[in-house]
Amino acid sequence: MNQTNKITNKKEVILFFIISLLFFVTITAFDPFISSYAKDLGFDSVVIGSIIGISGIVALFTRLPLGVFSDMLHKRRLFIQFGLLITIVMWSLAFLIPNATTLYLGKISDGLTGSTWVIYNVMFASYFGVREAAKAVAILGVASPLGSILGTTIGGIVANSYGYRYSFLVAVIAAILAFVLTFFTKDLSVKSIKVKYDKKILVEQITDKKIWVISILATIALMVTIGTRDTFTPLVANDLGANPLMIGMLANTHLIIYGLAAALCGGFFYKKLGLVNTAILGAILQGIIIIFIPYAKSLTVLFLLQAIQGFGYGLIFTVVTSWAVENIPEIKQSTRMGLFQSLYSAGMFLGPVLIGILIEIFSRSTGFLIMGALSIVSTILIKASIKSSQENISNEQGSSVKTTF
Repeated sequence: MNQTNKITNKKEVILFFIISLLFFVTITAFDPFISSYAKDLGFDSVVIGSIIGISGIVALFTRLPLGVFSDMLHKRRLFIQFGLLITIVMWSLAFLIPNATTLYLGKISDGLTGSTWVIYNVMFASYFGVREAAKAVAILGVASPLGSILGTTIGGIVANSYGYRYSFLVAVIAAILAFVLTFFTKDLSVKSIKVKYDKKILVEQITDKKIWVISILATIALMVTIGTRDTFTPLVANDLGANPLMIGMLANTHLIIYGLAAALCGGFFYKKLGLVNTAILGAILQGIIIIFIPYAKSLTVLFLLQAIQGFGYGLIFTVVTSWAVENIPEIKQSTRMGLFQSLYSAGMFLGPVLIGILIEIFSRSTGFLIMGALSIVSTILIKASIKSSQENISNEQGSSVKTTF
């Protein structure tokens, strides 16, 4: 790669990173306030849970097809633009006509837009070249927590000043800015594609039992988190007197500590505990803390619980993500990650809906209790799956592997 190309690609990297930040602002600016806003509109717990969860069921059915079709049609930028455009339309509609239908449509668009994140990773990596693809993914990974924190913070400030639904406009404006900026980017990966997409790779990944087990673990971790942190923990905060700005800060607390836990995994927890024990620690820690959340007597206690839950979630989810691509050839990683993300998206739907039903039938504390217990019980699946996989790996390699799935 000559000096001119390096300079050009550096500009593309900076521009695309900004677009990625705006992407996360777009899909998170309203998240901490949806349940409170829906409650103000008079919706019950089941409706609130289903509104939050509908984006997950959409992502379940669209993440993998979007990734595959973008590869087959060689139109990655177009798919990104479509995701941003549908967000602009649907959340503008939700702002102008606030009711259950428009909120459902808004969250459906949220699922569609969120599904394009796989494409962002591939397109961003094209600016670095094949040898530095891992570096590119690591750099872009920073956009997730940073963009989410920006989104919830700005959304919280706006919602606190003007009302919950005005956070929708934050998402719309961010999507408009990102949409405009995409026209100044180049899809270098499209130019480098010389062969047709190999459908055998997709069949191979779909029939791999290992990715299904890993995805179940990720689904449980995510359904517990989305059902509490994003759906009903804000209502606990609301009952304790939190304003929209404080609710946004509560979400950021989880994000920051989650990022800290993820950062500590590779350099500390994996070395000290191994992947298996790190996953078990995370699942148990998250489960225990969730049980105590509805009993928080003050916002200070709630913030502390939220932070610890974020740490537990950071451990378990980082581990299962590592397992998903471990020992997988580079040519198959995009398809495998697309399948993985599609499958665990079920947790985004199941979590809010399940806890909403439990709260409506029993009580809020019962809902949190069962969700917490579900996280703890998932450790049984972790132990059973890991033991079998490690025995297979040891037989194949002739040595014991402590930290691999």
